[in-house]
Amino acid sequence: MIEQQNFYRPEWTCGRYNAEKRAAIIYNLVEGMCYFLEDFSAAVVGEILAVKRNEQVYIETVAKNTGIAEESIEEFFAELLAMGLLTNEAPTAENIADYRRRVKESKDGEYQVEKTTQEKLPYEVSSAEMAYTEVVGGVTSVMFELTYRCSEQCIHCYNPGATRNDDEKSRRADRQELTFDDYKRIIDELHELGLVKVCLTGGDPFSKRECWQIIDYLYEKEIAFDIFTNAQALNDEKIIKLANRYPRLIGISIYSGDEAEHDKITRIKGSWQKSINAVKQLSELAVPTNLKCCVMRPNIRNYYKVAELAKQYNAVPQFEICITDSIEGDACASQNLRLPPEYMEIVLRDNNVPLYVGKEAPNFGGQAKAMDKNPCGAGENSFCITPDGSLQPCAAFPLSFGCLKEKSMVEIFKNKNLHWWLNLKLRDYENCGRLEYCAYCNLCPGNNFIAHGTPTKPSENNCSIAKMRYELAQKMMQGYEPLENKTLAENLSELDNTIQPLRQVFAHCTEKTRGKRINGVSGNTSVTAKINLQ
Repeated sequence: MIEQQNFYRPEWTCGRYNAEKRAAIIYNLVEGMCYFLEDFSAAVVGEILAVKRNEQVYIETVAKNTGIAEESIEEFFAELLAMGLLTNEAPTAENIADYRRRVKESKDGEYQVEKTTQEKLPYEVSSAEMAYTEVVGGVTSVMFELTYRCSEQCIHCYNPGATRNDDEKSRRADRQELTFDDYKRIIDELHELGLVKVCLTGGDPFSKRECWQIIDYLYEKEIAFDIFTNAQALNDEKIIKLANRYPRLIGISIYSGDEAEHDKITRIKGSWQKSINAVKQLSELAVPTNLKCCVMRPNIRNYYKVAELAKQYNAVPQFEICITDSIEGDACASQNLRLPPEYMEIVLRDNNVPLYVGKEAPNFGGQAKAMDKNPCGAGENSFCITPDGSLQPCAAFPLSFGCLKEKSMVEIFKNKNLHWWLNLKLRDYENCGRLEYCAYCNLCPGNNFIAHGTPTKPSENNCSIAKMRYELAQKMMQGYEPLENKTLAENLSELDNTIQPLRQVFAHCTEKTRGKRINGVSGNTSVTAKINLQ
């Protein structure tokens, strides 16, 4: 029996309980763990979450409110203690620091063990979060693009207003951004609709003055939050301040293991060192961290070293091989930065890459598509909100359902484009899912939309990667190995990483028409006629 112990809800926890569905989700934000519970265990967690952070949780009160025997609650509390979801005393600064140290030490051991290909793949949505969303529904996750302004000038950036060289004029600030009062109102409304988690991104979110106010408000509302940043604005003091708000995850952009190579991509000298210093300090504080890296021609020789850095600092490497053009139509990235097929074959053999092709994966990475389902879950339980308040499915899919400066979420939910999108199935697409190589496509309707003004028409960006993966898989099934008898690093070191001087390339739209495609379904509004609105 453990009835002599006291129990406290520590400040590094947050979550939600849905009484109607008898489902709960609870986070340990230091360990980076998330748990989904149902029925009686969910009811108990609901009682714990009803207690303020660092305050005592009484078994007698929980038993009275839930009708569960005290003995059963005692046993469950013992499990929660082991998971760091309860403590035996109110956390002090000293024992919080000790807990972080112990978590870091456990990660040090964990990251020395070589993981399988599947274990290496970084998921930004946990299975617990997916389970909770499936049971409860509603809007559980939202991405806030706080601003398109940024302290770096990355050559591959797809945000509106981004430039490719120092002579081009940035248009990143050419929009009226939401105010902190706007965000408070929107967060409150989303919370009523079931919000569990928010991602703050940009541009760089810390380029917005109100970012810290928003972080504080999310912490006050007990909403889990991620931050995607370049960490240029995070000095030692601010990193400690951020850690004390317990982000669920911090994703930091690191484009190479080579400092000079990274700085050429960001066009900011010293940016690699600043970012790595932040990664190092976050590691010391046991803050869950991802190192985010886009793989492209200029970093092809040294991108893989980001995985080595991640291992050194207990982070998770996250590689992206799909280099997309600008949302507003600038085709510079696809014309100059994207990997050619012979390079892609080598990168696809890197088992840190999510689109890995190899015998370890079923069908060498191919997966049949369900024609009777929407190929993308964005816009159902998750959304993206742009700096000026436009509600869209995700950051890479600029189909606007309405503006939150003008309307509430509930009002926007009546938008005909949203209804059309939610009722769309893969069978409604042109060719998608019907060709042999479609099984190897990581289909992004946003890429389709940016290219054609509709998500239903295949984009060259999606198809080209699908074809490369398919062709590599077919050849490997016959015994082909692109790495031959060399290591991945040896193969990459032989590739040409030079690029031509970059400039914006608006090949398919004029200055007059730029940006129009990001305000809704352009040139294809007739598709909404399929909608049968209630």
